[in-house]
Parts: sequence; structure tokens; C-alpha cells
Amino acid sequence: MKRLTVILIFLALVLPVSAQKESSSKPEGSWLADGYGLFFELEATGLRVYELTSVSCAFSETRPLDSARSLNKVLAFSSDRTITTVSRTDDPNILHLHMDWVASDIVLHRTDKPPESCARQTANTPQESYNIFWQTFAEQYPFFALRKLDWHAVDRQFRPRVTGATSRAELFQIFQQMIEPLHDTHTGIYASDIKQEFTGWRQDPGHLSDEDWNKAASIIESKYVQGGLRPYCKGRLQFGILRNSIGYLRVTTFYDYADGGYADELQCLQSSLSAMFESAGKMNGLVIDVRLNHGGDDPLGVEIASRLTGTRYLAYAKAARNSTRLDTPLHLTERQPVWVVPATTPGFKGKVAMLIGPDTVSAGETFTMALMGREPHVVRIGLNTQGVFSDVLHRSLPNGWHFELPNEVYYTADGAAFDAVGVPPDILVQFFTPEDLKAARDAALEEAIRQLTN
Repeated sequence: MKRLTVILIFLALVLPVSAQKESSSKPEGSWLADGYGLFFELEATGLRVYELTSVSCAFSETRPLDSARSLNKVLAFSSDRTITTVSRTDDPNILHLHMDWVASDIVLHRTDKPPESCARQTANTPQESYNIFWQTFAEQYPFFALRKLDWHAVDRQFRPRVTGATSRAELFQIFQQMIEPLHDTHTGIYASDIKQEFTGWRQDPGHLSDEDWNKAASIIESKYVQGGLRPYCKGRLQFGILRNSIGYLRVTTFYDYADGGYADELQCLQSSLSAMFESAGKMNGLVIDVRLNHGGDDPLGVEIASRLTGTRYLAYAKAARNSTRLDTPLHLTERQPVWVVPATTPGFKGKVAMLIGPDTVSAGETFTMALMGREPHVVRIGLNTQGVFSDVLHRSLPNGWHFELPNEVYYTADGAAFDAVGVPPDILVQFFTPEDLKAARDAALEEAIRQLTN
């Protein structure tokens, strides 16, 4: 999955004196995010952040300014190893907010007063937790029609079961039963006090257990890779050479590359890619294997794509849901383009094949999308990916629990989206079936070698 730390924008803002002097329009005041269900109160001493629905307004947190990274029109904030920037625009009523490990911005609009829901107190009752849980999905989740779930019908079924006497264990089961039919890996509930958690998943016959993936890794390294695999970035990437001088790059996550923040992870990836591709001129092709990829930070995938092209092209475009009523047509924010820009550091511009499957999840899938516009074409081999792309929107409940859901849609240059169904392969190949595992065979990798050799 994509990084499951809090991705909501929790930050504090102290306006530098120099910025006050140089700008006639101070950013103090109230701000609403376009989509995302966030409200901000900007004061001279900080920015208060609220999780917002039409029935609730919950204060989240305040975070400090990083004055060393702040400039006149760009204010930076450091927290939880994440750098968040708030940038002024030509319009004094619009700000852009960006986190370093996210591929797009959140647009903030000035408002003259707080939303009405911020005037009411939220009680810590099962009914209030249910209200916020149901309403957040109703206002932020874009895929009810796609996943064929009537959220109003879900409400009619479960709301009567929630009373003041509902136990925490019972409430957790109700929440799980509400969202489990979505089969969405970016949905989840976390109740640490009762040691319960639930994460959605799309079942697929091509999904492998951890034990089978361990067998598969052993088969690849012992049978196909010549001289073994070299680990990079805490072993999240491995690189080796196959027969016919074909490179093999396996990426298992797009997170946890280094012990510091995102900047350290990016630096590790950049230096590792330069080492891998130092002798790229001797390679006759490259296989990228993301069949087991747990997701992470989208920009890291774009960074790898930048080493594989000599031409700037669109990786994908992102939009977030910003319609808040279920009984109106779905509406999204303006699409933000994310570009692959050729790197000046070592890379590989030749033929590439990519191995994908149902255990290719989230940032592994956006990375797959980021290579769809590359020339020469990257041949995708295997099975459909999992079908979850959005950054994860995290929310809290009055009872102390946390839950998560997606609220964004990713589009190709042609306007295609692959939520729920996953990115399809160009060449369908079942891999690591019980028979193949017994025979120590990787059918998809063998097809990739054939494609690159031919």
C-alpha cells in the first residue's frame, strides 16, 4: 500500500515578518481544501487543521514552521520526517499545499468563516462515531458505483443497529461489514484499544501467499539471475543480470528506503539507480518486476521512470472527489498532471518489459501507469494489478479509532482509469502456479526474456 502514516495535512504556520512586509495580502484567515475534507484556521502563531464533514469538524493537530526551508512565497513545515510546503499563488485567495512524498498539490481556497459543522460539539458516543464514519465515505469515496455498493442501503441496514449501548467490539464489526464489500485495499479500520484492525482486499486467483512469494524469490535468484541479486535501499530494490545480458530490477516497495525522511529515501534511490545503470550500455534489455510491491510514495516511481526515457511525457493526471452529496453526479477537482522528466544521471533507454500482477499494489500501480507513456513501449506481462491508486485519506473518530479511504482518481494520457480492475497486461501470463512452483519455473519472466531477446 501507499504509505499508511497520516497523509492528511497536519501543519503549523507562522508567517515570517519578512513575508508580512513584502505581501500586501496576508494569508491569515480560514481556508478550505478543494476536496479532501479539510479546513484550516490560519493565525499569526499557527495553522489549526480540522477533519471536516457536513456533520462534523474535528480538530486534528498543529505543526511547526521550518524557517530554514521557508522563503517569501513558500512556507515549509517539518513534521514526522515529512516536509510540507504552502505556496502562495497570483490569487491571494488561493494557496497550494504540497507534501514531498506526494505527486500532486492540494488547492486551498480562502473562506470568510468556518463551516457550520465546526460550531457543534461532537460527543464520544457510538452514534456519533457511526455518523462520522458513514458521512466521510458518503462525501469522499469516489467508487461506490464502480464497486457496485449502495451506500444509502448500507446506512439503512446498519444505522438502526447502533445505539448508546453498542459495544466497541460490536461497532467495529459493523464498520467492517459496511466496507468489506468494497474489496478496496485502501479502506481500513484501526481500533488499537480492542486490538482489532481490518483492511480491504480484492481477491484474485493469482494472489500468492507470503510463503509462495518466498519460494518465487528463491527460484528467480537461483535459476534465472546470473551471479545473484545485489540489494539496494535496505533491500527494497534488487538488481542483477539475466541471460543474454538482460538487466533485472525487482522493486518490492516504494517506501522505507532509508532511516530518515523522504529526502533521504530519494537520495538512496538516486544513488542506487546510478550504480545499477552505470554499465547500462552493455544491457540488451531490462525486466522490471513489481509483481510483489506493497506501494509507497508515488514520486519514487516517477524517479525510476525518469531514468528510462530521453523524452518528457505525462506519467498520469490526478483528481480528487469534491462533490459531497451521494444523490448528485460525481464531481472531481481539476486534473493535475504529473510528468516524467528525463534525468541527466545514468539510465537505460532500451527495451523494457514489466512484470505485474494482483500483488502489485498502489504506488506499484502508479509506477506501472508512469511507464505506459514511455517510448519505446514497456511491455507489461502477467496479470491485472490490484486496482488501487489514490493516496490514502486518514480520518479519526470520537472514540479514538482511525479509519482510511481513497478519494482520488488517476488517469492516463488517454483519460483511462483502472480503479477496481487494475492495470491490465499486454501479454496475459499466469505465473507461479502450484505446478510452476513445484517445477521451479517463472513463466512470466521467461516470456519477458523472450520478448526482449526477440
